[in-house]
Amino acid sequence: MIRFNDTLLFDENIPSKELPGFQVVLPEHSYLRYQREAKKLTQQAVADAAGINLRQYQRLESGERSMASTSLRIGLAVCDVLGLDPHRFSILPSSIRSSDK
Repeated sequence: MIRFNDTLLFDENIPSKELPGFQVVLPEHSYLRYQREAKKLTQQAVADAAGINLRQYQRLESGERSMASTSLRIGLAVCDVLGLDPHRFSILPSSIRSSDK
């Protein structure tokens, strides 16, 4: 099961050999790579399936560009290919965030 907070992604299924019993925290761009590799896809395959240029996807996966700052079409397409919830990458105003609690 994957749990999310506002900025970090936690995955309890990733083993931590150096620190048993601890969770591994993945930044957004590392999570894209982890999910892509879990699906056994290349960067080119993700880009092709999302209908974007390879370099556009590489910028997201390297952290050069954030999912929240990319266009809605690109962000949704990448999330669709990787099976990710796009809401996890959005930046909500603090007024909306605090009303959910």
